[in-house]
Amino acid sequence: MEYSVTCRALFEVKRRVTIIMSTTSHVYEIIIDATPETVWKAITDGEQTQKYYFDGRVESDWKAGSTYHYYGPDGSVISDGNIVEIEAQSHLKTTWRPAWLGDAPASTVIWDVQSVGPVTLLKLTHTDVDDATFEEAQFHVGWIFVISSMKSLLETGKALPSIM
Repeated sequence: MEYSVTCRALFEVKRRVTIIMSTTSHVYEIIIDATPETVWKAITDGEQTQKYYFDGRVESDWKAGSTYHYYGPDGSVISDGNIVEIEAQSHLKTTWRPAWLGDAPASTVIWDVQSVGPVTLLKLTHTDVDDATFEEAQFHVGWIFVISSMKSLLETGKALPSIM
């Protein structure tokens, strides 16, 4: 009897850990009335990012293996990571570590830019983050805001009002 109870208890702990550590790929796509070059510049130019990315100004040399940082208006790092892959104008794969999560492990963020006739398809994929952290940190709303605000900026010249 004791063995059976112990096995059930261990199974339940394993099940809970599996649920906590479960990860999903979160994919967001949006069509932007701009050229791929314009969208790419919005992703990689600090003057652009600070207008739509929660006031974050990105800085990097944009080479594979390099680091990048998003700086807040006060100069503090709000997120950072490493450039894993980069193909100018079309693909950027990075590790991503938001500073407000402290010692949480880095996840992966991928930006893909593709011409679709006269417009551009932007696809943002966030992976390697456990679902519990993703939900608690409200990344879903954050990414929707980022790409929607970028779209607004590029199409109208004005980013969305801040949600923070």
